[in-house]
Amino acid sequence: MQTQNKKTRIRYDETFKEGAIKMVTEQKIPVPQAAKELGITDDTLRNWLKKAGIDPKIESKNNYLLKKVRELETQLKAKKAENEQLKEANEILKKSIGIICNP
Repeated sequence: MQTQNKKTRIRYDETFKEGAIKMVTEQKIPVPQAAKELGITDDTLRNWLKKAGIDPKIESKNNYLLKKVRELETQLKAKKAENEQLKEANEILKKSIGIICNP
């Protein structure tokens, strides 16, 4: 008995391809994540990006850097809030010392 190991090619319409490209370029989703969500291979999505005139390596790098910038902005915001709390606590302690030392 002979089995066939032929892979059947799935054809995607242009609307699907455009949506996949927008996930990477507009929504800033990394290529591997977008491909996984769409049920396609990373290479397929990279090929579509190349055909659209977009360098997948640059786009992936930009998305990675944007993600890091957002993470750092979030950390900075948290540190600023923490700094404000420490300033307030410091002011309270200064006033407390003044009351204790100058009865």
